[in-house]
Amino acid sequence: MTIQEFNQASTQQEQVSFGAFQHNVSNILPTSPEIGYLWSGYLAECMSVCFLKDYVSKAKDPDIRMVLQQALDVSTQRVTSMEGLLNSINCPIPDAFGEKDVDVNAKELFSESFTLQYTRLMQKFVLYYYCNAMAASTRSDFRKFFVECINTSTKVHQKSTDVLLAKGIIDKPPIIQVPSRVDYVHDKDYFGSLIGKKRPLNALEISHLYALVETKELIETLHVGYSQVVKSEKIKKYLLKAIGTARDHLKILSAFLSEESLPTPKMTKILISDTKESSVSDRLILTHSTSVIGYILTEYGIADTNSARSDLVSTFRGLVTDVLFLAKNGAELMVEYGWLEKVPDATDRDSLH
Repeated sequence: MTIQEFNQASTQQEQVSFGAFQHNVSNILPTSPEIGYLWSGYLAECMSVCFLKDYVSKAKDPDIRMVLQQALDVSTQRVTSMEGLLNSINCPIPDAFGEKDVDVNAKELFSESFTLQYTRLMQKFVLYYYCNAMAASTRSDFRKFFVECINTSTKVHQKSTDVLLAKGIIDKPPIIQVPSRVDYVHDKDYFGSLIGKKRPLNALEISHLYALVETKELIETLHVGYSQVVKSEKIKKYLLKAIGTARDHLKILSAFLSEESLPTPKMTKILISDTKESSVSDRLILTHSTSVIGYILTEYGIADTNSARSDLVSTFRGLVTDVLFLAKNGAELMVEYGWLEKVPDATDRDSLH
C-alpha cells in the first residue's frame, strides 16, 4: 500500500461489520494503547528521519545507500501517516524532531558500515514495538497501519541483513550440531545453580546472549561517537557512564559464550572519525540514547524468560539494575533540560474535585 492510498483510506469513514451491526471507525474512540503507541511511535519515527537523512547524505557505497534510502522513505511516509491519524482523533501532534535537529553538511562521524548495522538494529527494535502496538489495538485503521509498519520494517531488516552478509560486514550467529533425536529433561540439575558444573548452553540461550552482545557493541559504538561531539558536558558525562556500563556488561555476557568456545559478534569495518562536529542536536542525542537504553531492557527481559540456566537468569536480572539506573538518569536529564515531552495520560480526577 502506498502512502497516498493509506492516507486516503484513513480519511474515509470505514464501515466495519459486526454481524447485523455497522460501525463508523471515526465514531469509535481510540483506546489508550492506540494513542500511546501512535504518539510514542511518532517521536521515534521523527528521530529516525533525522538520523537517516544524515546517514544517506554521507553513504558512498551504492548498495548501502540504497538500503538507507529505503529506510528513510519508510520513516518519512510513517510520519505523514501518523500525523493524519493524530489529526483524525483530534490529538495534538508532538513537537518531536525536525530540520533543526540535523545538519547533513556536518562532517562524517560514523562509517557507512556502522550506519547500516545500526539501522538494521533499529528495525529490529521497531518490529518489537509495532508488533506490540498491533496486538494491543482494536480499531481497524490503527491495526491496518501497524501491520503496514511491521511489513515495511521486515523488508528493510531483510535487505540490510542481505547487504551486510554479502559484504562480509557481519557474521552469522554461532552454529551448533542439529540434534538427531528428540530428548527430554530428566534431572533438575538441567536448571543448574550459581556455582559448580553447568550444562552446555542451549540454542535459545546462545541466541539471546549473542544478540545482547551485538546490541551492546553497536550502542556502545554509538555512544563513543556522540560523546566525542556532544556539546553539553552533562550529557557527555552521561554517555561516558553508559559506555563504561556497556563494557562491563560485554565482558560478562561474552564470557558465557567464550567459556564454551562459541564466537562473539565482531564489529568489523566500523570507523568513528576524529571530527568534533555534530550532525545532530544534543536534544536528539540524549533522547535517542535514553530510548535505546530502554530497549536493552526489553532484550534482557526476553533473554531472561527464554533461559533455563539459573546462573544466566541471575546474571540478566543483575545487569538489568544497571540499565534501569542509566535509563532513569537519562530521563532526569531530559526533564532538567525541558526536553521530555509528556505522553498523553488519564484525567486527574482528584484535581477536579
